[in-house]
Amino acid sequence: MSSKFANATKKLSPESMEKVFARVAEYFNVLSEPSRLRIMYAICSGEKSVSEVLELCGSSQANVSRHLSALHKAGILLRRKEGTTVFYSIADNATVEMCQTVCAKIAESMH
Repeated sequence: MSSKFANATKKLSPESMEKVFARVAEYFNVLSEPSRLRIMYAICSGEKSVSEVLELCGSSQANVSRHLSALHKAGILLRRKEGTTVFYSIADNATVEMCQTVCAKIAESMH
């Protein structure tokens, strides 16, 4: 067990831990969609406008917008507006690091 996990959870009751586990499951559910991982991959190198994300992901505007909204609502992406242009960036680098670690592990196993 990592010391970060142990420190963050050592004072929580079993009932509170159940709430933590439920929230973690919700978080991973948001990340379980390949399109959302593709969007995060496009944005992890730096802030992108919606049109840049569309170009990089090759999906429809409605689909990308829906996934961007879900990632923003989950706290994974930050959103800012400049005029009529909306930009997205990564809210938490820990999520990117976790996704990159898992993607690297899967990619290595495919060789």
